[in-house]
Amino acid sequence: MKSADNERIVLVPLLRLLFFLGVATVVTAALVLRSARADVAEALWGIGSRVMEFPGAPHEATRQLLVNGVQVSFRTQTVDAHLADVLAHYESNCGTPIATQSARNSHAGYVACLDVGDASSDLGALAHRLLRFSETGELRELGDPRYILARRVGSPAKETTFLLTMWAESAFNLYDMLPRSGADAAGHDLVGVPRPPGSQRILSAWEARRPSGVVVYRVGARSAQELESFYRSELRGNGWTIIERSPSESIQIDGTRMLSAEKDNRLVTVLARSIEASHAVLTLLASEPS
Repeated sequence: MKSADNERIVLVPLLRLLFFLGVATVVTAALVLRSARADVAEALWGIGSRVMEFPGAPHEATRQLLVNGVQVSFRTQTVDAHLADVLAHYESNCGTPIATQSARNSHAGYVACLDVGDASSDLGALAHRLLRFSETGELRELGDPRYILARRVGSPAKETTFLLTMWAESAFNLYDMLPRSGADAAGHDLVGVPRPPGSQRILSAWEARRPSGVVVYRVGARSAQELESFYRSELRGNGWTIIERSPSESIQIDGTRMLSAEKDNRLVTVLARSIEASHAVLTLLASEPS
């Protein structure tokens, strides 16, 4: 289960960031994203690796994530600094507050922003960028989006902060990335793992040159309980071994049903959550042999 927990560390900030950018885009670009796209109104952003470093932090290699066919860079670090200082640093680096969102509690916080640079003081330049974005869907026409997730770690005597920073260094076209009505988002499904009939893939994220990834589906007319039953049957039928302490054990965490299975050193975790009465969101976390 540790592998699944590690994958969720990446998934949760991704989804939060994608939601923020969807909202910011709607506000600034006059509702260019709408209807079914709201399920994944979530995209990522780009700024140079050097800009995203925290002063004095140990060097960590930049890693690559493919999100619906778009390449995103990210880095994880543990820094010798207080959580509040880390968040304040990145809020300051965001520059203009035109499209900045942040939140924090005593244990963690995040900063997500779209830095439009000099255009923040030039309405004509900003209007031109908005027009270009509405025409092309290229997020970087607007500016440099950034995302930072920070969590307090360490002991009370020596507080340190776990830091996840994300950016993009190539084209980031929201129109290409977000799924069209009734169609799958770019990316791919898990090999050897069935998907429910009537499902729509809305997110496919895989770390480049690493064996881990996540796929998210929107499933109509299915409850979380029905999806759990579907995977119990289908995974067993495809040679997977369900990981459970007792037969047909059902695990629920905050309304999400969870099921894990293994096969040939592969691990898959199924997370299913009902959304109202009309559909459910299904997440598959995968860890495969290197």
